[in-house]
Amino acid sequence: MEHKDKFSKIISTINKIVIRLVIGLMTLSLILGSLFLIYVIYLKIMEFPVFLLDVSLLFNIFNLALIIAVGYELIKSLILIITSETIPSAPIIQIAIIAVANKIITLDIKHTEPIMVVGLGVLIAALGLTHFLLNYRKKTS
Repeated sequence: MEHKDKFSKIISTINKIVIRLVIGLMTLSLILGSLFLIYVIYLKIMEFPVFLLDVSLLFNIFNLALIIAVGYELIKSLILIITSETIPSAPIIQIAIIAVANKIITLDIKHTEPIMVVGLGVLIAALGLTHFLLNYRKKTS
């Protein structure tokens, strides 16, 4: 029994180290992505005509900003995972909702198959229902 307990502690420690490394790399990616976003906006507003951005550029800027926001939420979730003994399901569902919403917001509807739109709709409905049920369970407990 003692060996199994030591083994579990070793595996848990290794997992926490790996997750901390992933969090560090993701944080670096968020910093670099944010700097890139600032750089792109700066370059575009300094082009002639000054301070005017076209719609396609705004689309790309918002897409990058949403990706950064999803990354931030994912980092928060990973921190929750390593600081808790159980996996916090509600934040993970919230991250999934944000990620799918990001995909829906940035979807180019002209070049998307109808089945993809239906699939994303079903996915967001299922995630929304899951989120509701998790919150309902928490309130009734």
